[in-house]
Amino acid sequence: MKRPLCLLCLFFAAVLILCARFAPVPGYDSLDGQQIVAEGKVYRKEYKERADSGEIPVVYLRSVHILEDSEYSKRNPSEQNPTDEIKNIVCYMEKDGYREPKLGTTVRLEGKVRCFSRAGNPGEFDMQQYYDVMKISFRLEDVRIVAAGGEPWHVREGLSGLKRYFAGVLEAVFPTKEASIMKAMLLGEKSGLDAETKELYQQSSIIHILSISGLHISMLGMGLYRCLRRIGVLQKGSTAICIVFILCYGMMTGMSMSSVRAIIMFAVRLLANALGRTYDMATALALAAVLLLAEQPGYASHSGFLFSFGAVASLGLFPAVLQGKKGFAEDARHDGGNRWRRIAWRIKQAAAAGISVTLGTLPVHFWFYYQFPVYSIFLNLLVVPLMTVVMGGGLLCMLVGGWLPGIAGAAAWTCRAVLWIYEKSCGLGERIPGGLFVRGRPEGWQIALYLVLITGLAAYGYRRRGELPLFWKCQWIMAALCILLLRTGDGFQVTMLDVGQGDCIHIRSGDGKDYLIDGGSSTKKEIMKYQMLPYLKFMGVRHLQAVFVTHADKDHCSGIIELLEEYPVRGLTIGSLVLPSIDRESADEQYKRMEELAMGKGIRVEYMGRGQQIEDGEMSFLCMHPFAGYATEEKNEYSMVLLLDYKGFTGLFTGDIEGAGEEMAWEYMRKQKKVSDLTLLKVAHHGSAYSTRREMLELFSPKLAFISCGANNRYGHPHEELLERLGEAGSRIYSTPEHGAVTVYRRKGGAAVRCFRP
Repeated sequence: MKRPLCLLCLFFAAVLILCARFAPVPGYDSLDGQQIVAEGKVYRKEYKERADSGEIPVVYLRSVHILEDSEYSKRNPSEQNPTDEIKNIVCYMEKDGYREPKLGTTVRLEGKVRCFSRAGNPGEFDMQQYYDVMKISFRLEDVRIVAAGGEPWHVREGLSGLKRYFAGVLEAVFPTKEASIMKAMLLGEKSGLDAETKELYQQSSIIHILSISGLHISMLGMGLYRCLRRIGVLQKGSTAICIVFILCYGMMTGMSMSSVRAIIMFAVRLLANALGRTYDMATALALAAVLLLAEQPGYASHSGFLFSFGAVASLGLFPAVLQGKKGFAEDARHDGGNRWRRIAWRIKQAAAAGISVTLGTLPVHFWFYYQFPVYSIFLNLLVVPLMTVVMGGGLLCMLVGGWLPGIAGAAAWTCRAVLWIYEKSCGLGERIPGGLFVRGRPEGWQIALYLVLITGLAAYGYRRRGELPLFWKCQWIMAALCILLLRTGDGFQVTMLDVGQGDCIHIRSGDGKDYLIDGGSSTKKEIMKYQMLPYLKFMGVRHLQAVFVTHADKDHCSGIIELLEEYPVRGLTIGSLVLPSIDRESADEQYKRMEELAMGKGIRVEYMGRGQQIEDGEMSFLCMHPFAGYATEEKNEYSMVLLLDYKGFTGLFTGDIEGAGEEMAWEYMRKQKKVSDLTLLKVAHHGSAYSTRREMLELFSPKLAFISCGANNRYGHPHEELLERLGEAGSRIYSTPEHGAVTVYRRKGGAAVRCFRP
């Protein structure tokens, strides 16, 4: 049997992943908002920037216990505290009077518990799930240290001090923006990273250069190893020194998943050489995976873990197959003595490596980010080789910056030049038409079949030693890509997003065309960035045929205004902005702001009044209110009311209609006799008792009632009186605080509902 250790490690990794799927996840919602006294051991500390309070110290504790003199314990004397389940917490300290504890010491501190937020929509970042994987239970705010004691970890405390020294040197040598990049790249310190740069690198798929990974470990470790061997240090001695050095570097930089993986593989490689054994990359990679998963099986669902291991596995599987027979030849690396042939061969190797990593990590891109920047394949061919220059210059700056500022300044200038090239290259890539491909999240079976096909290609290529013709390789890869890129979710559906106290509705026609009704919130900030856009990308939306805004209240249009301000948004275009047709004197500043932004960005602005209709194949939107030129001083009264019709599915979207506007819309709908036996009613005004009257419900007879409002909102929405009326009408009620995003779609025999939070 070939590679028995590798297969054994893969088996154990699979067992760990399966066990993690059935492991209970402790909840701490009962602690949220409580003032507690806790005790634990300090294992990490850093400084983080906050918009409201600037840079504040942050301390991480493990083996945490809630003490009996806390407010929570006093209020819940009979309730068992979940102290046995609390492993790690993160503490945001008070700046005034802060005493920095040493790593390894035990501290007693007091603060207010804040649980991490859960995602309410598909595509939205789930902070609670992320910190569960990081084994952090909750955070404490405004923390004050009451007592500290115990023996510190002297080595780790010394490495922490060294890290602060190096960070200070980089801050002194580089401007603020470049210093934040260099600290992330060399010290793993990302808390102060420039936000625009982070987003630019992430969008261009070169964010990996800011993580401590195999490139850092191999450059530092192998560089030191070669130096030690040249000065005469024995092989085993050099191996031991280098492993200890790299372990210390990993501890100093935070021991991220990618750095732990690289350290394990580096150590296995050196030990294999020292013991006279053959190094096998697949076995080393499998060993690193099983060791990480043994510590936290949840890593298997983390994008960083999958990117790191997927990229390395791809480099081991595909390059030789893609290059053909020469990829398997022993002398292929030398390729004779011709200089230009050697250069051509290196370019071919680099291209094969870039394509290999793309093939191996493409499913991870689509699963977690729902898009892929096509130009990043070529961008990484520039970025990765130049990383040697940046890292070399940055290391030189850290080592001599404190006492040879002239040399450090020259090295910093070189690093800044390369960072400038990175930034300009990313910006150029963003402007390439079609450079960003938005696919949406594929189905699990598509990813599984894709991986089977490309792994089969690698296995066949190795079996035939590269004899498979290039034409058939391309056909094989194209077949795998077609399966992965096949869109499977283009059927008709209506989704009410969870945006807190606000409204946002996404509608997809049977032909796969997309529409938006409203997009705003009065309780959540930047919903376009954190809720709307991630959802649209999750769904693979590249073009919105129309964006309807029922009225110009913040809780219905704040996200739309953000979208228009940022437009053109990469990977998303808008056909038209549809506003209610009202008298010009009734249009307020936000209404006019949306008009101006849309016109300035080349988006067609349309106005819709009573009786007007927009058709899209078998789907149509009919406006029920307001009539053209409607005049009022109350925004809610002119809320646009839309009737959606698709193959017998009817939905009424009412905005915040109330008062005289609701009365007028009700009279029109009653006379027209077009609104009865509704499939779906989007309840007006977030479930207010002062709208959606009983006689209206008797006419509508909605099978489903959607209510969009914020959890524990100050208005008390949805009001109990309204819920009673809906119950009497026989409606099934779905609300965003309880169910998160709610989707209704057609299926044989009627409509089916899918909730984000079951």
